[in-house]
Amino acid sequence: MKKSKILLLFFLGVTSVSPTLWGTFIFDDGEAIVKNEDVINPSSESFWKIFKDDFWGVSITHPQSHKSFRPLTTLSFRLNYLAWGKDAFRFHLLNLVIHGVNCVLVYYFLKKCFNNSSKYDQVCYYASVIFAVHPIHVEPLGGLVGRADIIAALVFMGAFILTPSDHCFCSSIFIATFSILGSLFKENAIVAVLLYITLDIIVRRGWKPSKLQVFYHVLSLGLVLGFIVLRLWYQGGAPVFQPFDNPPAFAKNKFAKVVSILYIWLLNVFLLIHPMWLCYDWSMGCVNLIRTPFDFRFFLVVIFVAVGIRLVFLAFNSKIIMVALLISATTFLPSSNLIFTVGFVLAERNLYLPCAGYALFISYAFQKRGNVKLIIFIVMWFYVRSVQRSVQWIDEGLLFKSALRVCPGNAKIHYNLGTFYGESGRKMMAADAYRTALKLKPDYYQSMNNLGNLLRSSEAYEEAELWLRKAVSTKPDFAAAWMNLGIVLSRKNTTEAMDCYFKALEHRRRYPDCEYNLGNLYLDVGDKERAIKSWIKAVSLKPTHTQAWVNLIILMDQDGKIQDAKEWATKASKILTSDDTIQFLMGNIFGKLSEFAEAENYFKTAIGLRQKSNRLVPAKYFANLGVLYHRWNKYSLAKSAYEEALKIDPQLESVHKNLGNLLKKDSKN
Repeated sequence: MKKSKILLLFFLGVTSVSPTLWGTFIFDDGEAIVKNEDVINPSSESFWKIFKDDFWGVSITHPQSHKSFRPLTTLSFRLNYLAWGKDAFRFHLLNLVIHGVNCVLVYYFLKKCFNNSSKYDQVCYYASVIFAVHPIHVEPLGGLVGRADIIAALVFMGAFILTPSDHCFCSSIFIATFSILGSLFKENAIVAVLLYITLDIIVRRGWKPSKLQVFYHVLSLGLVLGFIVLRLWYQGGAPVFQPFDNPPAFAKNKFAKVVSILYIWLLNVFLLIHPMWLCYDWSMGCVNLIRTPFDFRFFLVVIFVAVGIRLVFLAFNSKIIMVALLISATTFLPSSNLIFTVGFVLAERNLYLPCAGYALFISYAFQKRGNVKLIIFIVMWFYVRSVQRSVQWIDEGLLFKSALRVCPGNAKIHYNLGTFYGESGRKMMAADAYRTALKLKPDYYQSMNNLGNLLRSSEAYEEAELWLRKAVSTKPDFAAAWMNLGIVLSRKNTTEAMDCYFKALEHRRRYPDCEYNLGNLYLDVGDKERAIKSWIKAVSLKPTHTQAWVNLIILMDQDGKIQDAKEWATKASKILTSDDTIQFLMGNIFGKLSEFAEAENYFKTAIGLRQKSNRLVPAKYFANLGVLYHRWNKYSLAKSAYEEALKIDPQLESVHKNLGNLLKKDSKN
């Protein structure tokens, strides 16, 4: 293969989704990366938590854990963060490079499926080109959480390519090991061993493996199954999903369940064939159950099954069709609801690897008819669609609105749109979106909680209380709603508010935000010692909880515990190295201890951090620096600092008074 052709695969794969480079942390990225302590906490203790928590930073054994154990993907996020901080561009760049490499690997992966025979070179190459530009890949590239899919695919294909074709003891261990390794990036990579075995038995050996070969297959499969059992034990069982996550899988009527799941398979195939109808979330009302044979979709399912059976028969006479079906079927198996119930209806990122089988089939079908021009047309169409879809993934607003055009009845999309509007300050639009979500799904407790929170921030306390009480009534173990209800009640009933906080902690023991708010309530009722204990608990659970650190340090300082304040502020400054508030508090503490040089350094650092980030420097930063210089007898510097403070806030009486005293003293001298 010429280098130019390999470079073309990389180029097409990268440029077709290149607009995602300018995307932000979007949708699920917030929980998996931005708010995930396993990613953003630089302490060495948090490193080992990667192997104790799920993909979203929740303890893997917690009853509410998603059970998505992907420690190596989380580790890649952590390394990304340690190297470049929360620079979304660098995160996206790494995803893009991995995808480009995968586009090249697909060619070698497909070739390996045919024992690297030159006879299949052209069909594999065209399939790789189709794979490289397919719009279905935008989701795992646009959302940074999709790194789990693309790295798992990298390990999957890499292991497959490197494993010797002649299945022996070493190759059994090798493919099993890398199937397990890939599953630590994302669970679906575990089927690499299954694809390897089925290809070996069906394609290479024509259903006639030797007894030794069967033994090696059983060995590799046994290792993988043993790991799956070990993993289920380690994480405390399989994940538990709700019916609204995947309605077809939870349908009580067997006809509705089987036919609806088959219809979901059909939709997956349709998305590969015609990727114009794309949506980031297909839950809650996107796909209704097929309850009777008179639903027109039932006839679509019948046609789909008939075509599938026909393809299976054709596969026994065509090695290419057989390989295409095996790749698509085995890589889609974890998402099929056949082995275990999954937590989604459709998920485009789960079609990343199955797309290779589809691309092989399309390449073969059109080349067999001698219609290469049609392949070129498909590639051009897919390329343009990928660019268009990539632009939608740059901005959450564009993404959510594009989803509403596909699934207007999806309550979750309206909920996410509400969250987007709320975070961008459009409170009225956010409230409308949450109310729409509740009309579509009246028991949507997350929407009740967010609406209550939004109303609280708008000081509509009575309605906020109403929705939050409804949320905890709908879901009694909803810790976040209990905490938010406690915040609302703390204005009028501290006893009930405290009970709400305790209930939140009962349902989520490791809850730093709740500990922080509980500390605030203790302070309100005059219990300073318990307030301090709660804030210490909050920062121990979440070392990056800035406000808990600030409250803790300020209270110790005000309470005369200056050495304790210094100790805790020093700890905070080592963790929150770029937080100007902590640096400012350090300046105050060292100033009170008459350690003027150190205090000056902290004040200047706080001011510098603000200026570096193009944020307005608070007047008090210069005011306190002026007081420091005043006490240090550096009067000219004190005068300059006071004047800077007054430029920012001319109404500061204390600064006017200090500056007046300084000028009087200067005139006497």
